[in-house]
Amino acid sequence: METSDRNYAIAAVQNIVGIDDRIKHVTDLLEMEVNDEVRIIGIYGTDGIGKTTLAKAVYDQISSCFDRCCFLAEVEETTRNPHGIQILHNKMIRDILERDREDPSFDGRIEIFLHVFREMKVLIVVDDVQKQSHLHAIVGDQIHWFGLGSRIIVTSKNSEILKEYDLGKARTYMVRQLENGQAFELFCKYAFRMQSSVHGYDELANHIVNATVKLPLAVEVIGSFLRGKSVEEWKKMEELMKQSLTSSQKTMVGCQEILDICYKALDPKQKHIFLDIACFISGVDAQIASYMWPNPYLPSFDCILMPLAKIGENNELQMHRLLRCLGEKVLDQEESEDPIPRKFYMRDMVSNAVSREEGMENVEALCFDLDDHASCTFTAGDFESMPCIRFLKLDNAKVSGDFAGAFPSLRHLRIDTVWVSVLALQMEKLKILNLTGCSDLMITPDFSGYKDLEILILESCPRLVKLDSSIGHLKRLVSLNLKFCSQLNSYLKQLQILIAFNCFPLVRLPGSISYLTALSILSLDGAKITELPSSLGEMLNLKRLSLRDCSYMQELPDSIGRMGSSLEELDISATSISKLPNSIRYLQNLRVLRMDSSFVRAFPGEIGNLTMLEELHASLCRSLKGAIPSDIKRLHHLRSLTLGHSGISSLPSEICRVSSLHTLDLLQCNEIEVLPELPPSLICLRVSSKRMKAIALLKDLKELEELCLRDEDPKEHRSPSKQLMPESKGRQLFATWFSRLRNVELLQTTRIDQQSFSISSPKLRKLELCLSQIMNLHFVYEPTDVPQLKKLTLSGLSLEKVSELPKTLSVLSIRGCSSLKRLPTVQGLTNMSVFELYHSAIEEIEGLEGLKALKRLDISNCRIQNLNGIDQLTSLRSLILSNCDYLDNLPDLSNLMLLKILEIRQCKMIHQIEGLEDLASLEELNISECPAEYLVEVQNALKHVMARSRVT
Repeated sequence: METSDRNYAIAAVQNIVGIDDRIKHVTDLLEMEVNDEVRIIGIYGTDGIGKTTLAKAVYDQISSCFDRCCFLAEVEETTRNPHGIQILHNKMIRDILERDREDPSFDGRIEIFLHVFREMKVLIVVDDVQKQSHLHAIVGDQIHWFGLGSRIIVTSKNSEILKEYDLGKARTYMVRQLENGQAFELFCKYAFRMQSSVHGYDELANHIVNATVKLPLAVEVIGSFLRGKSVEEWKKMEELMKQSLTSSQKTMVGCQEILDICYKALDPKQKHIFLDIACFISGVDAQIASYMWPNPYLPSFDCILMPLAKIGENNELQMHRLLRCLGEKVLDQEESEDPIPRKFYMRDMVSNAVSREEGMENVEALCFDLDDHASCTFTAGDFESMPCIRFLKLDNAKVSGDFAGAFPSLRHLRIDTVWVSVLALQMEKLKILNLTGCSDLMITPDFSGYKDLEILILESCPRLVKLDSSIGHLKRLVSLNLKFCSQLNSYLKQLQILIAFNCFPLVRLPGSISYLTALSILSLDGAKITELPSSLGEMLNLKRLSLRDCSYMQELPDSIGRMGSSLEELDISATSISKLPNSIRYLQNLRVLRMDSSFVRAFPGEIGNLTMLEELHASLCRSLKGAIPSDIKRLHHLRSLTLGHSGISSLPSEICRVSSLHTLDLLQCNEIEVLPELPPSLICLRVSSKRMKAIALLKDLKELEELCLRDEDPKEHRSPSKQLMPESKGRQLFATWFSRLRNVELLQTTRIDQQSFSISSPKLRKLELCLSQIMNLHFVYEPTDVPQLKKLTLSGLSLEKVSELPKTLSVLSIRGCSSLKRLPTVQGLTNMSVFELYHSAIEEIEGLEGLKALKRLDISNCRIQNLNGIDQLTSLRSLILSNCDYLDNLPDLSNLMLLKILEIRQCKMIHQIEGLEDLASLEELNISECPAEYLVEVQNALKHVMARSRVT
């Protein structure tokens, strides 16, 4: 229950019109500046009006102001469980004390922890609570359980939910329905993904919105439901709403009625999926849930998600409580208006009741939720009349008899007891086997009969000690959950690979890990582990150790040096490790060392001992300071050295002797002032530093295929506003660089004058220059050279002239060149597929018609005055123009038959766009904030694009 309404609200927050005003009202009532008292705020209103959405928005905005926070979702539904209050208390205790939320062994009474709570400033949201007794049981009747400055937010339909609390500490806020304009704008966001209606739909949209009660949930559902549908389908919906008004003699269609109407408009397959989500699998991982339906159902699965369900930030299925109530109501009806197969959701039933039910041959989902004291025994005969079952959940059940052939269609089996007679069956269609909490399970069954099994869940099986060897034959298995299987270790001595990717509950690695003597790969990426046992050094066959994203890990054990003859790859990226142990020098077979985004402060003093090292990655190591040790010269096998965005201040002159070095990345190494002579083996060189005074002669780097040279971040070259910076100001801004950078030469370059440069490397494929001192750029090749340059990126306010461009270019990107008014003709660039022009002074593109292979043209914030020849670019797929204030017309676009994306934004001189009606391939059209936006041709084209999207 914790993920449904709360996460459902996350997606809605940004779409509720006027949400900012509501947030401000609530935060004002909370009086955040008062820290000597506890405050409780009640947010009340009718179902679907946005109470949870508002509470979640406030929670996200202010949570950083508290020591701990807790969001208790769907309290009313949780309290229907006999142990509901204890469930809520356990969640609150775990959140406030930061205990593991999934540890089944944790169970505490709240009274034990009140003395701790009183010392903490906490934020608690109690969502959807209707009874005062429940609220008092959860947070106390006088809100004295929590420390000064704490805040409690309560959402409820009950306007008097806080009436027994101290009036000086309790406040209430009533969420009212949307105003007409707000409801219409919200409707348009869901129906058209715009803030306004589309021509031809305006009147219908107004009628439909005006007929609703203007609750956000109702407006969202009806808007999402109509997105992409034809005018005729809109009219049909309008008629259904009129009929509802006539039959009920009301002036507005209620929220529940709108949900009913939308449900009845679904086709039978969509209704299947809706009922499954509403009654069985809301809150379940969407990947797991998808196995409920055969492949032919899946297109409808996407359709049902849009209006009536969502996929949350953790990939779980979400459905609003009112929609789930609708689903249960439909299942409870004895007769359905639609001839869909019956489904059953059974509680506290006895087995002989199953066989007596009529119509059981159509049952597809069966769920028995028996409490701990109930007892139910099933025989094979109980299921003989249910060949269509694809979802079966049996808790606290017993079985007897021979079940062979009983479940030919079963795709998802969930049991919490050891049901050996069933587990031994052939279930070739079974996709998910969930054995969570099977306390007596010691050895898994033979999986030979589960050929299609993709997800196996063995969580919280405390006595499980062995996995049957047949698990190795599950070729389709993509997910294996062994969380909290504490005894599962004795059989693992032959294990060679152990991967616990994003295993968040893993906080400690036992010393017995050393018993895995055959282990060659140990990957703990993303675990919350804080340290490694010293016994790690005894794993003498380990070749790869990965601790990537183990953010709590602060150091490596010194014993790691004992693996000197085996360890080949070590990854400590994104950890909190600040120092490598001295013993690392003994890892003489280490080939790859990754420590990107870590807190490592310095290179090991004896890094030269790692003579087999081939790759050293330390990008984004902000704490890494000082010089690289000179004994790096001993790393004759080193091929890649990446130090971008680090605090490295210098490279030793001996680096030229690293004869195998292919890649050197020093981007954003802003402490570097001078580059030494570099090894001629380099294939890729990336360098940028704000302190750079001189770049070494690069003429001997004849193998270079990629070169990036910057003296500033290219993003800083953009002017604050969309207007280009005046040339005089630009020159003054970079004048200091001209005096500082006096020794820059590129490749086999011959200096023409102080700000003129030549490039002549035939193997160069990718070139990016962002050097503020460059004014003239020349490409010079020998007659025998075969240029390879494919991608060219130029940035810099001082660039004024570029010579003839290499004809091999496929991507040309010019950014922030406010002094570059003219490009050489592009007529001969017949291979160019992408042309980007941003924040530049270029007024005309000469030879544009020659770019026969061009697929994307993107021009933004430029002084371009015409696009002559664009009508001949028949290969063009994407045309994006924005903030082109000097562009007053476009050629006829009717020849651009392959164009899929057309955007023209903030081009204030464009009044006419010809040829739109002929663009049959157009999939996205955005004409905004320019005079042409309101043309009839543009509106008609937009409708055609929407119609095509419905078909696809």
